[in-house]
Amino acid sequence: MAHANRIETDTRVAQSEEVVDERPTLAATSPSWSPAQIIGLIVGIFFVALGTAAVARTGFDTSHIYTPNDTIWSFGHSPLLAVIEIGYGALLIIASIVPGGFRSLMGFLGAVALAFGVVIVVRDTPARLNNWLAVTHRNGWLFVITGAIVLIAALLSPVFVPRSRRRRRVRHV
Repeated sequence: MAHANRIETDTRVAQSEEVVDERPTLAATSPSWSPAQIIGLIVGIFFVALGTAAVARTGFDTSHIYTPNDTIWSFGHSPLLAVIEIGYGALLIIASIVPGGFRSLMGFLGAVALAFGVVIVVRDTPARLNNWLAVTHRNGWLFVITGAIVLIAALLSPVFVPRSRRRRRVRHV
């Protein structure tokens, strides 16, 4: 005759025991993330693409980094501005792919872009900036908008940290 936890055989009786192993498992957890990472990644890819298109159109000669000036996607560019945009976008991408986001760098980059855009938009574009970077008010508004978005995302976006999962394994001995 057999019971739930007892098995009878011809000559011996075996008792069944349960051993419960509850340990947190680290292999199943995912890294923390923030919506700011998605915003930073999109803006970073945009600036890398814009800067790359500008370098492709204007060329890059180290003896003449201020010329030629050209309009790319309705934004004025010089080769120097194109390289700056590629660097800015690359730094933003790097800050965005860190688990949880490297938000202090994202905030700093957003603040720099915002300040640069304000300098261009508030007053007539300074002659030096126009000569060196070929910026116009359109560029200024681009930097103001993207800088504000990145800065706000870096400051206000929450970080989601996944809970550690506990694995419960029951062994019958």
